[in-house]
Amino acid sequence: MRAIEIFRLRRVRDKSAAICAMQQHAQLSAEEAQAALHTAIGGGRPRINCEHLAAARACMEALRAAGFIARLAEIDHAQHAAAALRAVWPQLAPAVQQECAAQLLEGDWLHALWSAQHHLATHAPASAAPLDAAALDCGQWLDWV
Repeated sequence: MRAIEIFRLRRVRDKSAAICAMQQHAQLSAEEAQAALHTAIGGGRPRINCEHLAAARACMEALRAAGFIARLAEIDHAQHAAAALRAVWPQLAPAVQQECAAQLLEGDWLHALWSAQHHLATHAPASAAPLDAAALDCGQWLDWV
């Protein structure tokens, strides 16, 4: 089982799509999904369980599209992001490495992840896959074009 927590809401939300996502990927009943949704809207951080990591990631993607940001609940998000950054570090330009290193030193792992992800998406899209997965796992809500 992989637990995810819904922890951030976007301004525009599609509640019915979020309920459907939780039903499909986390095998929740309509009532359970609605209760989790109302907890999130009320400011709580509900946790839902998915059978495996692929289902958890699919649920998080579907929730994100519906305006709800979720992340894996039982990981150290900073370490997970740092490990993903180490995996792609050689593909980053020196200026981006410096920027990411400074952000990591400040404890701003989310922006470091975003900076590297943005750079790779523009210069080496195939190399961005590990960062895309880590961003999803950590609940990254910073969008870029």
